[in-house]
Amino acid sequence: MAAFALVGSAVASPAQDLFDQATFLIGFYYNGPAKVPPFRELRRQYQPELDRLCASEGSRCGFDKAKQVIERIVRDIADPFTVLVTRDQLIDDERYGAGLGPAAPRIGVWVRETPRGLVVSEAFPGEPAYEAGLRRGDLITQIADQPATLARLSAAEAARSPFSLRYSRQGTARSATLTPRVAEATMQPRLEINNNIAYLRIYHLYSSDSYSTAQRIHEAARRAEQAGARGMVIDLRDALTGYDSEALLAAAAFTGKGGFIYDRRFQGLDETHTVENGRLYVQPEGGEKEEQSALERPYLARIPVVVLVNRHTYNSAEMLAYFLQAAGRAKVVGEPTAGALGMSGSAEGPLINGDFIAVSSLRMRNLDGSPFPLKVSPDVLVEDDLEALVAGRDPVLERALEMLR
Repeated sequence: MAAFALVGSAVASPAQDLFDQATFLIGFYYNGPAKVPPFRELRRQYQPELDRLCASEGSRCGFDKAKQVIERIVRDIADPFTVLVTRDQLIDDERYGAGLGPAAPRIGVWVRETPRGLVVSEAFPGEPAYEAGLRRGDLITQIADQPATLARLSAAEAARSPFSLRYSRQGTARSATLTPRVAEATMQPRLEINNNIAYLRIYHLYSSDSYSTAQRIHEAARRAEQAGARGMVIDLRDALTGYDSEALLAAAAFTGKGGFIYDRRFQGLDETHTVENGRLYVQPEGGEKEEQSALERPYLARIPVVVLVNRHTYNSAEMLAYFLQAAGRAKVVGEPTAGALGMSGSAEGPLINGDFIAVSSLRMRNLDGSPFPLKVSPDVLVEDDLEALVAGRDPVLERALEMLR
């Protein structure tokens, strides 16, 4: 927004307008753990970089130049919740809230890049990779006869045409030809029960008027206990974010009740969120408590629980693990989480180029007023071991099963 520009800071351009808007939103609303200066100082600090990028284009300088500077600011802040979100990611978030998968055609895997290739950390049932036989722990070595990298996988999916893929499973070479397609309801919580132990895989905590991840988690807890499971593993490794209220409602399947406080910096008044009997209540500071939403069939499980996390467990997924751990309802196994637990909020609306800047504008506090930690610290520390995974072992899951037995 040009109205926020400093006098004489630069030639007016689309890049300048986007830069001014983003730096205002970050500098004015930021309330996270990093030291971020007020927006005018933030602008002065990064304006020379924008001027350099726009030097040859003047008033024609486009959004892409400002986006480079904004990405630099976000990297320098190094707050995992304060991120630049693209239009495609916003569309995906909406689809997750409807119980669907990403909008763009994919083959349906989450992978980690290593010097040896791409290690499959998740193969989604019902999607092309799973149907072709790929499973967690497989090592993708070639994509279209080229060494497997994240960039090549993304390019092959974006092309939307069939492509060849070579992979190995515990040293045995395999191959497949895959055609990317749009995922449907493949990222909803998945429950398996083996040897009287329930395994619940959760990918995100999004919801909408037509779909609730928390409702599915309550249903899974009910099914596990009715099936006679004597313990449950909740796997939140690599889990995306979602909604804080949905994480609280999901935790209530095991805690029954709980809550948190939004510490608002600029609005002035705090806001308390509590859950009781599957009903979510919101109470502004000095105001009346009002019901915001309710689950159709809430359930309170008594089954012992172990939660799995890693360094990629993010924000609302961190909250779910934290709620269960803080209530003494579950032990947490794995790695310290991403570090976006103690914050929430967002800036007001999208950026003028169609992207969105998420800003840590709310501090999270417990109902007793104490602050949330920035990340979940596991009760039992077990690092992700990709080499073990490729060899057919999952040390984090193995440790959880030991604890339940």
